Amino acid sequence: MQKSVLAEIVRSLSRKEIREVNKWLQSPSHNQREDVVRLFDFLNKHLADVAQDEAVEKNRAWKAVFPGEAYDDARMRQVMYFLLKAIEEYLVFMDGIEDQAKYLSALTKTYRVRKLDKAYRQAYRQGRDFLEKQPLRNGYYLMNAYFFDLEEYNHRLPISQNAPVNLQESADALEKWFLAEKLRIACAMIAHRNVFQKITYEPGLLDETLAYVQRKDLLGEPAIAAFYYAYLAITNPEEETYFDQLEKLLHNDIERFDHSEARVLYIAAINYCVPKINQGNADFARRAFWIYRSGLETAILLENEVVSRYTFGNAVGAALRIGEYGWAEQFIEQFQHFLEEKERQSIVNFNQSRVYYEKGDYNKAQRLLTRFEYDDMLLNIIAKTMLLKIYYEQGELDAFESLLESMRIYLQRKEALDPTRKAAYKNMISLMKKLLNHNPYSKAQNERLRATVESTQPLMEKDWLLKQIG
Repeated sequence: MQKSVLAEIVRSLSRKEIREVNKWLQSPSHNQREDVVRLFDFLNKHLADVAQDEAVEKNRAWKAVFPGEAYDDARMRQVMYFLLKAIEEYLVFMDGIEDQAKYLSALTKTYRVRKLDKAYRQAYRQGRDFLEKQPLRNGYYLMNAYFFDLEEYNHRLPISQNAPVNLQESADALEKWFLAEKLRIACAMIAHRNVFQKITYEPGLLDETLAYVQRKDLLGEPAIAAFYYAYLAITNPEEETYFDQLEKLLHNDIERFDHSEARVLYIAAINYCVPKINQGNADFARRAFWIYRSGLETAILLENEVVSRYTFGNAVGAALRIGEYGWAEQFIEQFQHFLEEKERQSIVNFNQSRVYYEKGDYNKAQRLLTRFEYDDMLLNIIAKTMLLKIYYEQGELDAFESLLESMRIYLQRKEALDPTRKAAYKNMISLMKKLLNHNPYSKAQNERLRATVESTQPLMEKDWLLKQIG
């Protein structure tokens, strides 16, 4: 029973939902079996501590549901089935009435099928009014607009063969819904492929979709425009006008999307900025900072009231990159409570050390960094890199040389690290070693080392290395 669908569903119910399901089961319209009520009561009280052995579980449940009767497995399964169906009906019912557009669309269809013209007209009008007044202009809006247009077409058609019907409106609504969803899925595909590079996707009608949107001038529809610009920005990074339009939409129309869609668009914008920043583009550092700041302050970049350690660190990094030290400190203080509790203190210490380093308070940064130890490979590498820079800038060259060797070995052992990133850090270590034997007063040596740094690709901490050469 622990592994059954019934147990899984009951375990997922909130306290409020448990109370509501109890009321649902007590109603003769939804359930007429007392054994179903007793089984639900037993599961709520004992699901967490029932035995792992299925036979033992069912026997315990049987004694609570049918006290004094001999165990009958077929009857037990029957009660479980009826309870499962009753809960499923409750969940579907609640989903239907909590979504007002879906509810009014279903009501409109019901009145149409029953040929209740006055009631149909009222429900249709209420549905369209609700849809237009609610703020979203995403796939949800376009889908429901199509369903209402479809109901209106089905309502008009039998009245008279000569009466005007809204076929064009229905076709246009269906088309817009399809285009928006096709582009949204295309963005999801390319994002997934960037992480799991061995995956391939068949684009289908994507090229035709992109051309059609442009040809028919459909970019006034936020649901279409957002994912159109997001897709083209990601696939054409050299053409910055696509990102400009996406950024404009994030500024002006993001409230038109639900939380999950808005989060996808923000992450797409961030992913576009990152390589630009790595190429030394200061303008995109400022733009990325706005995206992080806006996305966090509006909770768009939070998921289930939690901020990931990467988003947290990237937001701090974006602020430090453009000198927004005050915002970075304020952010760490105000948003640390959204980190997972088990990693909170470690991530806070790490990011505070970054702020201290950028402000030149090396002692405080070093104190926090030497206490930092985390199972995240990349964060450990970043922390070690910061310590290397502190040691060198403070003239602690023995510690600097020792940590260089330690980090070289660490990188050698980390086979899971992205090859390009690993190469960038290995090149950094090699050039940092050259600094130890470098004569800063020799113009010839300065020029040779500077040329080497400039030509080395990939390379981490390029700006810092050039600064040390002078």
